[in-house]
Amino acid sequence: MSTPQLLPPLPRLRTGWILGLIILLFASCRGDEAVISMEDSTINTDEPQKGSARGMYLLCEGNMGSNKATIDYLDLSAADGLVHYQRNIFASRNPSAVKELGDVGNDIQIYGSKLWIVLNCSNKVEVCSADSCKRIGQVNIPNCRYVAFDGDYAYVSSYAGPVQLGNSQLGRVYKVDTLTLQKVDSVTVGRQPEEMVIMGGKLYVANSGGYTPENYDRTVSVVSLATMTEERKIDVAPNLHRLRQDHLGQLWVTSRGDYDGVGAELYYLSTDADGKMQLRGKVPVAVSEMCIVGDTLYYIGASYRNATQSNTISMGLVNVSTHQPMSTSLFSSAEAKSVQLPYGIIVNPETRYFYLMDAKNYVSSGELLCFRPDGSFAWRQSTGDIPSKAVFCGFSTITDTPPTPPTPLTSAWIAAVDEYVPAPGQFVNTLPLYEAGDDATTMARKCTGQIGGETMGTVSLGGFGGYITFHFDHPVRNVPGEYDLMIYGNAHSGGSEPGIVMVAHDDNNNGIPDDEWYELSGSADIDSIGKVSYGYEVTYTYRPMSATPWTDNRGGSGVISRNNFHTQEYFPLWLAPTEGATLTLHGTLLPPNATDKSGNGTLWVLNALRHGYVDNLPNTDTEGCSFDISTAVHPLTRQSVALPAITFVRVYSAMNQQCGWIGETSTEITAAKDLHW
Repeated sequence: MSTPQLLPPLPRLRTGWILGLIILLFASCRGDEAVISMEDSTINTDEPQKGSARGMYLLCEGNMGSNKATIDYLDLSAADGLVHYQRNIFASRNPSAVKELGDVGNDIQIYGSKLWIVLNCSNKVEVCSADSCKRIGQVNIPNCRYVAFDGDYAYVSSYAGPVQLGNSQLGRVYKVDTLTLQKVDSVTVGRQPEEMVIMGGKLYVANSGGYTPENYDRTVSVVSLATMTEERKIDVAPNLHRLRQDHLGQLWVTSRGDYDGVGAELYYLSTDADGKMQLRGKVPVAVSEMCIVGDTLYYIGASYRNATQSNTISMGLVNVSTHQPMSTSLFSSAEAKSVQLPYGIIVNPETRYFYLMDAKNYVSSGELLCFRPDGSFAWRQSTGDIPSKAVFCGFSTITDTPPTPPTPLTSAWIAAVDEYVPAPGQFVNTLPLYEAGDDATTMARKCTGQIGGETMGTVSLGGFGGYITFHFDHPVRNVPGEYDLMIYGNAHSGGSEPGIVMVAHDDNNNGIPDDEWYELSGSADIDSIGKVSYGYEVTYTYRPMSATPWTDNRGGSGVISRNNFHTQEYFPLWLAPTEGATLTLHGTLLPPNATDKSGNGTLWVLNALRHGYVDNLPNTDTEGCSFDISTAVHPLTRQSVALPAITFVRVYSAMNQQCGWIGETSTEITAAKDLHW
């Protein structure tokens, strides 16, 4: 935020609220100004980033009173195989639209087959086709802010009055039929309502009171969707804004403070024994925008202070399970630090590429910066004015059917993690987060929080031999001629880190994974005869905050190197009580798959194997991520075994390979599913 006296859009004006108010009252719409045409440019990158996403819509607010809100589109599925960036697509897709998109774009969301764009000062919500951005209709709502969805309805928060400093009018949330685009109901909430979350038949609304800086609202309204009535308010902190839900059913809400004595902070809420949402605590970080993926809350902050008329910039991560900031170097690159005014962040939940939106000086073109999952810089692209919100499109087939509720933590998905023994690696102790006092039991529990059910978080297994063991709430049947399991990773084209799958049946019926283990044979057993090493064993030695030395049973040795992107300890701390402690891991070693295409160590490509490994092919390749229990073999003799069903599954990193600045090849797992449930 640049100035605090009016919440968006006035804070876009760096000269203060008085000048902003004058501009608001006297500035006219675009009139005879030249229309900005659509621009198509090719981004100079050969890196795959999309996962199953076709692209990403980016909403650029445009400064208030200028009627310059625009939509840009990042095309990740162009026919020529290149990554394209198209600026101002709304005008070109809708040439008959009066005054183009409108004044101050505030929110953009996809629901079913429709793209919803909230235009604050134009007092309207534009509804377009999600696959083309062609206009379907418009909903007129005064001073509208954000949109949320449930069933057949959209819910739009509204200041319910003019943009006017000192306006203490209560806000409203309007209920809109997503088929007819007609307003069918509304409910009064707090002053100047902002973002919303719908959960358990309740609508939660963050109220800001931003038009009365001497008396900010500080509540979250709880609305019954069944009756469209406000049941109660939860007192949190002054000047609330963002409100998001995580996979644990918690709500995360940001407070911008009062820009003087009360600072901006992040708060979390959860339900009590009676099912009522309650404030639980806070994280002392200033957050102006956030994106939650699995167990990780990515945030950016631009905390304004009246006394100095300046912003304090911050970026970081919070673990939603522990409620603690995470040690990270994700935003430490020179390019991330060069962001002048971080205004938006979005993370691709499949590939973990993340994008920062830089508003620059509020009045000229902004910038979109793309970063790899490890925080290294990928590319940057000029955008429309004040890029602020984005949404991926194409993760699933577009229909008008509302999304179904998430599958519970039982049924087809992982019920619990039994063991987590990673090898040293750059993501160890962070995915999941290790904290002082954690042991094997608590770390396994944290892994369940990451990959249990349909959470789709991430667990890293580190270098060769690092493993995780899990089970479902039922045995998985071996159905002849069919795949039985699907195991998800975070692989992408050129980024394959194959892990081997082991299976076991609970023969002694004691409920723990102490039975005979068998390996599911993959394509390397055929394609790389003589290059696969069976019965391979590696011993790692703990050297605190240093490269981790290893030796193997083939006379080899080396180190797991440290890098500048990840500064925590790489050795699993709950397994290494003292310096010099060792960790020995074993299994089948696959041959190296990495190629340095640049010749100088700057561009590494990790080639996929044909089939039969975790984190080897993208999750969109369902066959490539599926496994047949009938391929089970003894890990040393390689003789086939017949298993009618299995109880436990183990995945381990199957390569001992360093790739320059990318680091060790480490398998990641995000979920697993019984395909016969």
